[in-house]
Amino acid sequence: MDELYGNESNTYLDDSISVSYNKEEQGMTDPNRKYFREFDYGIDTKDNVIIIEGEIQSGMTFDVVAKTRLLMKLNEDVKVFNILLNSPGGDVIETLALIDFMDTMKAQGITFNIIVRGAAMSAAALLLTCGTGNRMISKHSKIMVHQLSTVVVGKLNDVKSNAKFSEELESDCNELMAKYSNEDKAYWENISSSDFFMSSERAKELGIVDVII
Repeated sequence: MDELYGNESNTYLDDSISVSYNKEEQGMTDPNRKYFREFDYGIDTKDNVIIIEGEIQSGMTFDVVAKTRLLMKLNEDVKVFNILLNSPGGDVIETLALIDFMDTMKAQGITFNIIVRGAAMSAAALLLTCGTGNRMISKHSKIMVHQLSTVVVGKLNDVKSNAKFSEELESDCNELMAKYSNEDKAYWENISSSDFFMSSERAKELGIVDVII
């Protein structure tokens, strides 16, 4: 913990990762505040938690990679990380990048549990399904899957090209849902044609979560 918080001020620098703040300014003189201040940075060093709250946006993969490396620096023996997820969805490409990162780390013996508290909708439901460790959800949390959404404005050929790309992307997502659930690709293609909401119990039946907590 001293590496992260320091005595007066602290800068953690690892390649392109930089976190710098002053202990007095951040209210860190009270040791009871340490745990709560960490959550402002989207991590919990005590339980190796990385928080994903809100929309999945461009750059989030870099953020998760940086936080993972920071936690690994603080605890070199850690092999399991916990992603606390509450998201309405967002950028599908960014979500696939997050999934690729988790798969890369799994090949190195490091896994990511995903814990949903609130909601995992759209792209966030895909992220949950592809978790490389235990996929957990609180009892009253909700899941939603639907067809990929896109808006294209431009020349006809550009619109056609983007439509083809979107269809391929949608196919990739449904293949992943099928790979990590109890249902096949045709099932996910069918139900995702409109917004499909699930309770935690239904999500477990479909095999996109392992444990209800």
